[in-house]
Amino acid sequence: MPTKPTGRPRGRPPGAKNGPKTLEEFVFRAVEEPVEPPPRARKNYVPGPWGKMSPEERTAYSRKIAAARKLPTKQTPGKPRHLTNTQWAEVTATARLDAKRIIQKVKDAGQMPDDEKAAEALEKTVVTLRASQSPKDVAALARLVLDFTKAKPAQKSEITVRTHEDFLDELADD
Repeated sequence: MPTKPTGRPRGRPPGAKNGPKTLEEFVFRAVEEPVEPPPRARKNYVPGPWGKMSPEERTAYSRKIAAARKLPTKQTPGKPRHLTNTQWAEVTATARLDAKRIIQKVKDAGQMPDDEKAAEALEKTVVTLRASQSPKDVAALARLVLDFTKAKPAQKSEITVRTHEDFLDELADD
């Protein structure tokens, strides 16, 4: 059964069987068949696209490459991919107007937090809520807004302890 290939060669490298066995054979072969030295590197050789450019051309080329690196390649946070930047700007402008109207209603109702930073965070949350298209984000942001503006209802539980005599009296009255 053959074994799985591991990517490593097995056994001797090719030609190793015919190699010199003694030091004398090695020296004799080295003198008889000398190995060529590797080619020398050319002087003043610059590899790459700028090797044959003048200094001014190299400067312009490097500036062009640096400018290309600085281009924004990332998406705007929160912007859906199917919208262009101008469309997204319109959506956020509409969301800001809606948020101002909503925040004014919250202020009129007296439910706005006292802290300025908390008020600003709440306003930013409402803007994001109005601009977001993800149902998951909308649900999370709406819950956040409601937690800070609306009081949670208190659980009312009236416990009445009735004895079995009271129960029988009610049955007798019917």
